[in-house]
Amino acid sequence: MRKIALVDINNFYVSCERVFRPDLQNKPVIVLSNNDGCAIARSNEAKNLGIKMGEPYFKFKEIAQKFDIAIFSSNYTLYQDFSNRIMALLKSQVPMIEVYSIDEAFLDLTHVSEDTLISFCQNLKDQVRQYLGIPISIGVSSTKTLAKVTNHFAKKSEGVFILLNEKEIDTFLSRLPVNEIWGIGRNHTKYLFAQGIDTAFKLKEAPPKWIRQKMSVVGERIVTELNGKISYELEEESDSKKMITVSRSFPKDVTSYEELECAICSFIERAAEKLRDEKMLAQKIGVFIKTNRFGEDSYYSNFQLAPLDVASHYTPTFITAGKKALKAIYKPNLFYKKAGICLLDLCSHKEFQGSFLCQASLKKEQLMLTLDKLNQRYDKRTVNYGAVDQSAVSITQRQFLSPHYTTQWNDIPKVK
Repeated sequence: MRKIALVDINNFYVSCERVFRPDLQNKPVIVLSNNDGCAIARSNEAKNLGIKMGEPYFKFKEIAQKFDIAIFSSNYTLYQDFSNRIMALLKSQVPMIEVYSIDEAFLDLTHVSEDTLISFCQNLKDQVRQYLGIPISIGVSSTKTLAKVTNHFAKKSEGVFILLNEKEIDTFLSRLPVNEIWGIGRNHTKYLFAQGIDTAFKLKEAPPKWIRQKMSVVGERIVTELNGKISYELEEESDSKKMITVSRSFPKDVTSYEELECAICSFIERAAEKLRDEKMLAQKIGVFIKTNRFGEDSYYSNFQLAPLDVASHYTPTFITAGKKALKAIYKPNLFYKKAGICLLDLCSHKEFQGSFLCQASLKKEQLMLTLDKLNQRYDKRTVNYGAVDQSAVSITQRQFLSPHYTTQWNDIPKVK
């Protein structure tokens, strides 16, 4: 039997802010969106005060002052760095991992025996807490969808929850409202409730063909997974020797071309840096975008490949080609959930050394090496490109921004 775990970082943005502020443990904390607009992360204490997700700051400002809620502007540099560290730790402990989003990852734990599964997950949870100060929850079951369900209950217990026995799975599915299932949106929830299907167990028992007629193939796959049969395999990162891929799911669906372009440029910058670290060149770049396959609208996914005139590791070359590829596949008025890029047809930098093309590109190469050294020494965003700068999505007001504790030397806390 497959054993798939979902690792979910608890109240991720809040947890990151608390690592270097232990005085905020067990106190209400809220992280605001771009321009300090609305609540995008809340500690459990803030939730208990009635602060809603997405609630504008001006509406709960008085409550925040009354109950001494700690308010933070979104510090994405800090959050991404913590995410990278957590995912690296997880990768060191398991043979296969899919980084699903900035705060979630699926792990293949099939190699772990059932007798040692609880202790393995508990040790993993304790390691992340000990090394990085971040709390996580781990749910384990036989499919991705069931792992999501199990993680729901892990958050309500000691942080580790395992469901592999069918009778136990059915018991907990009976307790779970159908709208809590991964991939069930509002419209489908209303329809299912109208049909008397109000729990995950009732959805599991529904005829797959009927579900497909009413909820498309996506709904059928959900039911299949609730029955313990895999419809969604883990999407493992590609071997860096064959290609370099950078992709992410967006916390909120993206509609504008400008935001997608900025994300793509940011991915290209990171991929090109990896390419140079491995002393490789790429001869092609691919760009892909996907809408939410669990959304109410029809699913759209596309990929565009752009060959380069000559193998390169020069970031601006990839950005130019990547923008053209994105324009070729972008469709307006869609809600995009995931995007990414891949650098393909890799070859060793040594193969091109000494050629007239390489000599002509010497200044570009030196520029890239200088940029990488600056960013490694000071901060990942010390020097970057105009197209990537925009990926901050116009953060013009960050009144409550915390220090960049883990990426800037000047912000490292001093011990007195």
